[in-house]
Amino acid sequence: MKNLLTVFLSISLGAGIVSAQDISGNYQLDSLAVKYVVVVRDMVQTGSDGNQYTTARDSAVSSYGLRFGWPNASDTSHFDYELPAFSVGDTITVIDVHLPYAIMLTGGGISMNTDFTDGAYTINEGSTYPTTQTVDCITAAVIPAIQDNGVWTDGGYDPLIDETNHRITSGWGIITSAVFASFQAPDMVNHVYGTDYGVGTPMENWGYIRTNYNDDWSQPLGLNIGWEAHDGTESGLGLVSPGDEYYDADEEALGLVNNMFGGNAAPGDSVSIGWTAALAATYGITINVPTENPPYMLGGPGGVNPVTGDTIGTFNTNWGYVFDPTGDLLGGGDGVPFSGDEALQFTGYYATWHVLMTINAIQDGTIAAMTAAAMAGQAATLDSIAAYVIAEVMWQWDVADAVQEALNATASAALTAQLTEWVTAYMTAGMDQNSATAAALEAALPWALGFLSQYQTQLVDSEGNAIIVDDSDHDLDPDDYEEWTDYYDEYMGFTYPNGGRLFVQLYANCVPAKWSQYIDSHWDYTGALSVDTDGVVADKFELKGNFPNPFNPITRIRFSNDKTGNVKVIVYAITGERVATIHNSQLSPGTYDVTWNGKNSQGKVVPSGMYLYEVRSEQISLQGKMLFLK
Repeated sequence: MKNLLTVFLSISLGAGIVSAQDISGNYQLDSLAVKYVVVVRDMVQTGSDGNQYTTARDSAVSSYGLRFGWPNASDTSHFDYELPAFSVGDTITVIDVHLPYAIMLTGGGISMNTDFTDGAYTINEGSTYPTTQTVDCITAAVIPAIQDNGVWTDGGYDPLIDETNHRITSGWGIITSAVFASFQAPDMVNHVYGTDYGVGTPMENWGYIRTNYNDDWSQPLGLNIGWEAHDGTESGLGLVSPGDEYYDADEEALGLVNNMFGGNAAPGDSVSIGWTAALAATYGITINVPTENPPYMLGGPGGVNPVTGDTIGTFNTNWGYVFDPTGDLLGGGDGVPFSGDEALQFTGYYATWHVLMTINAIQDGTIAAMTAAAMAGQAATLDSIAAYVIAEVMWQWDVADAVQEALNATASAALTAQLTEWVTAYMTAGMDQNSATAAALEAALPWALGFLSQYQTQLVDSEGNAIIVDDSDHDLDPDDYEEWTDYYDEYMGFTYPNGGRLFVQLYANCVPAKWSQYIDSHWDYTGALSVDTDGVVADKFELKGNFPNPFNPITRIRFSNDKTGNVKVIVYAITGERVATIHNSQLSPGTYDVTWNGKNSQGKVVPSGMYLYEVRSEQISLQGKMLFLK
């Protein structure tokens, strides 16, 4: 897919490049700040034809939840389930990398050497750049090799000139590129960030370029280049494209986005369960702290060191308990622990086997009610939905027939009344009836657990064993579970008699995502390339020396080129160590001067002494010597 920086498109932004700032020369990247903000996007999106679609890739692998397996996430799991985790607009992650020094870029395997000209640029061979890729629902950082010939524009606006600091700042937009996003060039003199360009404005994808000059403005010293770009058709990022899994040409033509963020780990901590148990004890509430497995809480916020104020105990994990003392995860709690609205309060605030079976029962009962109504040519009523849900709950919990006969009518009437109250409230708030009914059923979990707890003393299973609603004092045991499933082979839906907490493992989960990138970079000027204007056509590849020699601060290496092809100019220390590549691009026949400013590839001025330079074409290599004096 078109993955962040790897975008293949060629579009016109409708802006000329005639007035583009002349920054001709070779530049080496020497600092970089990259920030990616990843938010949850809606899988239902509007295509270029105005209709709504969900891409094949989203339908196949994307989810707003986290899917886990028990006792592990694999082909051998006994069951898988998905719990809600994200809503559209939630921030999934922020990746913020600052590499302010050239040595940090080198250490990270990042190197970019670029020839800039009036309105165009060439990223030269040997360049690399950081991005990400998502494979099998795992998003990872990669640093691929890149080359590019792009066209840029300043939008035709006058630049902002800083006489004091010897800087010229222009808007910068990429018109064509085989690597980077497309974005526009704002007017840096008259446009206002947040009003004319930036997020929420007509120009959300934008860039700037600032050229820094020496004191007499005779030579550029370097460039600052930055941009903001967001997934979508305007930037060309994140779109359906050839090579994607589940690629569909019609979806590409509609301009649909299918970017996502994937991972098999979630934030968690090792302290929340223990600390919450201590707090609960002050309320007279007992919370069982696991000993069978580590007390890792999926999504746990960690604790605060009372001395330093630092957050402690947090880490990313793919193992843990679903523990919810505030009701944020299930049941729509108010975020306050032990306030009475928590869906899992009846199972010790853990997702347990009983919780899982109750969720399954609500879903299966609802589907059964809808199916029965459709077969009768009717719409399902709330009382019929309630009756089917109660019957399914009782079956999943393996409640004895006699108990069911005593409780079903009462439970069905109570659930009907509760669903009616919720649906009325949701419709009053503006929901349609179907959406309101779905929302009400999503809130039915705590009601069902609470109803069963209310009649705890009457609950027995089909074999006369007492059913304990709160099964949070132990973990669900894989060995016991195996014995149960073997024994009741055809009745996998029956409640496992002993229940237990679920210590689960996350699968790799793909969340539909919109990526935004915020880039700031600095480039050191390493030399200028100029064409000799004497009108003589070169008839051979020839080195004509450098001048001045000795030199400080700059020298020009002159050579002639007789064939169209790639030409490199490389500077070496006398020991043979490569100092800098000051030119690397395709040249037509002619005579050229390449300027070197006495700096290495990290932008540092080299020591005084003798240096070697090599001018290398695709067929031949020529060498010379030069003396740098400080």
